[in-house]
Formats: sequence, C-alpha cells, structure tokens
Amino acid sequence: MSALFDHHVHSDRSDGTVSLADRAKSVAIRPHGVSDHYPWRDKLPNEDAVKRYIDEASRLGLRVGLEYDLGVAPPLSAGTRESLHYMIGAIHQIELDGKFIKYDDAGAFVKGRLKSWKERERFTDPALQKRILERTLEVVAEGIDQEHIDILGHPTFSALQALGDPERVYPEEWQERLIDLCVKGRIAIEINESYGVPHREFLMRAARAGALFSVGTDTHFEIKPLDKTDAMIAGAALDPGRFMAGVRRLNMSA
Repeated sequence: MSALFDHHVHSDRSDGTVSLADRAKSVAIRPHGVSDHYPWRDKLPNEDAVKRYIDEASRLGLRVGLEYDLGVAPPLSAGTRESLHYMIGAIHQIELDGKFIKYDDAGAFVKGRLKSWKERERFTDPALQKRILERTLEVVAEGIDQEHIDILGHPTFSALQALGDPERVYPEEWQERLIDLCVKGRIAIEINESYGVPHREFLMRAARAGALFSVGTDTHFEIKPLDKTDAMIAGAALDPGRFMAGVRRLNMSA
C-alpha cells in the first residue's frame, strides 16, 4: 500500500460515509487528510459551517482541506483559506450560456456505476467539446488566481472522459495549456484513484514541464490500497519528490 499522503478523502460532513472521528483513526492505515465538498447542501453550505468543520477535524489531529467546487462555490475569506492545510479545486460541472452542464452521469459511467451513458451523442459535438475545454481552462485559471487553490482535483475529468481515448478528446495543445496553468500557478496535479486520471501521456507531459503532483483516493468509504495510482505513477516514471505531503505548495521546494 502506497505511503504517499492521500489528500482527497471525504467524510460524512459531505457525501462520505465515514465520520471525522473514524477518519482520524484510519490515518494509521495510510497518511491522509480530509477534504469534503464545498458547498455541500445542509452540511457545508457556507463559510461558518466550513469553520466548524476545520475546528473539529483539527482537534482530531487531521490535516484539513476542502474540495472547492470551481465555478460554483462562493468565495472564502483569506483567514478561512489560511486555516486549511490545503485546498483542492475541482470541476464537477461547467457553465455555458448561463446553464450548467453537469458531469454526474458521465462520472457514474466512468466509475462503472452506470452501464450506459444516455448523453454520449450530445458530447460528440466538436463545437461543444471545444467550448467545454476552453471554459475549463478559464475556470481553473480563476481558481488559481482568485481562490488560491493548492491542488487541481481529478484534472482531466469531464463528460468528455466518458467518450473514451483521452488523447483524442483532450488535444495535446489543450493538455499543455492546462499543465502550464498548474506549473505557473505552483499548484499540484492530482492523480485521482477514483476516476483514473490523468492518463499516462498527460502525466509524462506534466513531469517534463516540472509540475508538482498530489495523490487523491477521492474515497467516500473506507481507506483502500492505491493500486491504480501506484501503477499510474510507475507508468509515467514520476519522481516521488514532486508529490505534496499534506502541506501547501509554498512549503514545497521548486
């Protein structure tokens, strides 16, 4: 089982099934923090709830992050951001023409929870694909500049992932632009066990560009081995010294 720090772990403070107290016990299995969704319905709907979450998790000895819903979540004050050990920015839907295109069904299909994906045909439209990709870059840039995220969570997950070959749906030029945003912004690129992203060619491009990386199970259940992640790291020959370990990017060497 990998000893790399797992930044992306959910609890029952959002859509996870495990309490903060039990997460504090499972760090003995593998080092990890907690990073629940923000915002999340009635559990983490606002900044006051986030503050209570940080206080309680910290008292239990946990490293505390958030999975900040880029393009959706309301801004956090500088003080609240600074009280987090790290913040993951992730995209779960994209806004085009004032309407949100949600990725829930595509994600369930990628994870094998759905046997078919009804919206496949819609996302084969090249014009829509281009608009999604361009808007994704804009939202990530805003997350870096305005929300000061530390990690880009499941970086190449979108509805397009469910179409298949990532080298086809994510043009090399787009991949390089996303990597450049992360490198210049000094944010880590997450290797996400749950979605199995990013793919090997992306990781190799990122490594050549001098990117930082992080590990994220994205688990909502018990802590399990990072078999897929370990294989992805080995396949791209990534340097373990380039991985975050529960501290902000500014505390990492260049």
